[in-house]
Amino acid sequence: MPRLSVQRLFDERRARLGLAWLAGAAGATREITGEMLAQPGVGLISHLNLIHPLIVQVLGKSEAAYLEGLDPTTREQTAARICGGDTVVVIACDGIAVPIELEQAASRTATPLLGSAEPSQQVINVLRPYLQQELGAVTQVHGVFLDVLEIGVLITGESSVGKSELALELISRGHGLVADDVVELQQIGPETVQGRCPAMLRDFLEVRGLGVLNIRSIFGETAVRPRKALRLVVHLEMPVNGSSERERLTTRSGTQSILGVDVPTVTLAVAPGRNLAVLVEAAVRNHILLTRGIDSTRDFIARQASTMRDEGAPGRKDDAD
Repeated sequence: MPRLSVQRLFDERRARLGLAWLAGAAGATREITGEMLAQPGVGLISHLNLIHPLIVQVLGKSEAAYLEGLDPTTREQTAARICGGDTVVVIACDGIAVPIELEQAASRTATPLLGSAEPSQQVINVLRPYLQQELGAVTQVHGVFLDVLEIGVLITGESSVGKSELALELISRGHGLVADDVVELQQIGPETVQGRCPAMLRDFLEVRGLGVLNIRSIFGETAVRPRKALRLVVHLEMPVNGSSERERLTTRSGTQSILGVDVPTVTLAVAPGRNLAVLVEAAVRNHILLTRGIDSTRDFIARQASTMRDEGAPGRKDDAD
């Protein structure tokens, strides 16, 4: 399960947000985990909320004014609530002066209390995608992940079906390698899965007969990508005897659920004489058209139906007339 410590959050976003420790430094090792996000009713990050629990509580000028307006006893009780429950870290923004009661509660409960001079909404806008990316569910799949025409394409199939050879041809045609053999996939948004390569395998592609190739060294810096959002799965399979004619005009497409996200899939049969690199490029171009609402198969069927209606219309005259 993905984990992110408060100390790492502080270190990696300190320069961007001007973060500083105000209190609760003893809780620097506290961690935000993916399990926390799975709890019903628990939010990730937002402005102060005392009803629905938040993992990261953010205080701005309005929240500071609210706390200052409370009597000392209620303010102390509220500070204890802010630093309790599911809260992992509290961030005071807009350069506000933090009430002493909140500092004391943070120190007492070892709840990290960070300060920033940046506007509270800016802090939320910066940290939300960062936290989602760091805490998204992760899985590994076997295949080759490529950047084809700016679209993340995962090529899958049985061993020895020709995935790496196809990837090498696509790379030679100007496309980019992200990962070979083991692809790490992480959900970074409700409808977005991102793929990357494990550090040990980065830049390498294994091709039968040639061994392990360093794609960066052979093709240059532009031939590799550090990561890419997964948009299409191309599955390679050997055709079953007698199925080639039956399925010649059948579109082998659908979706595959990866980390709860439905990813479009296309199945291509591997056969002698087929230029799979061109087919993959065509599949990607067709996918781009589909995302724009242009369905070639649907348009052809509509044109065919229209022609049949015209030919069968009563009183139609032949062109010769």
